[in-house]
Amino acid sequence: MRFFNTTGPCNPLDHYMLPPADRLVGAQLHRYIRDKLYWVLHAPRQTGKTTFLKSWAKEINSGTESVACYISVERCQGVSDPERAIPVICEAIIQWAGRYDLPQPQLINGQPQSQLNLVLQNWSELVAPKPLIVLFDEVDVLEGDSLISFLRQLRDGFAGRNIGTFPVSIALVA
Repeated sequence: MRFFNTTGPCNPLDHYMLPPADRLVGAQLHRYIRDKLYWVLHAPRQTGKTTFLKSWAKEINSGTESVACYISVERCQGVSDPERAIPVICEAIIQWAGRYDLPQPQLINGQPQSQLNLVLQNWSELVAPKPLIVLFDEVDVLEGDSLISFLRQLRDGFAGRNIGTFPVSIALVA
């Protein structure tokens, strides 16, 4: 029996809900993919961000043009040391790729200052010739040097983003 859920992400099989895409009417999110943009979505808690992201990733993957994956980095809350946080984010990428039945990148052992960048490069190569779109959720839990390392590695890859080299579009959702 379905019910109204206010405790976390909704599942249309279990919960009454509005269509997730209706919440972002006019946002032109497909433009972010088309124009190879990195972008931020910020909204209060319990407004449907996670439900939307998961639904949108499935919608994108049901087509033939792109590959998208939702990834939560919530497990890094309170971890300000990049030596610990970056490998955990890389493991999250691999686990979420598996949940979406996508090719799973290799966990590349290396310096945390470049590990995320290398994993995203490898993943982009695996899904080519389709472009890779990554939807990072709960980014607001990252703090201190972990946040800086995460953002710097994304910025480093941004300059060379393209099909097969690095995700063409990344969302940072808080």
